[in-house]
Amino acid sequence: MEIFAHGTSLPVENNSFSLDPELKDAWGLPALRMTYKDHPDDLKLWRWQNERARELLDAAGAQKQWSQPVGESQFAVHLLGTCRMGKDPKTSVINADHRTHDVKNLFLCDGSSLVTPAAASPP
Repeated sequence: MEIFAHGTSLPVENNSFSLDPELKDAWGLPALRMTYKDHPDDLKLWRWQNERARELLDAAGAQKQWSQPVGESQFAVHLLGTCRMGKDPKTSVINADHRTHDVKNLFLCDGSSLVTPAAASPP
């Protein structure tokens, strides 16, 4: 039996996607760079979830248990919030109507502007 819990990822201002100024992809274009650090409360939630899972396993009579160690994320997951919403094109990607600042009449109709998705995969 496996118990898997997933909480939300709280917004961290420095988390972002950008184009790497030096690293190129197979076509010679700038490679995508992801900058991500877990919020300290995300790690606290993960520890709490692990404790609750162990309680459930104990109550079910599990004879053997193990869990992943709690630590900073080292891989990409289904996180949202990479297209910030705002009035200033220098600090945001879309406006309050979900229209991009730099491409006329382009709307982002997904979860990328939602910084706290309540633990669901992007639509």
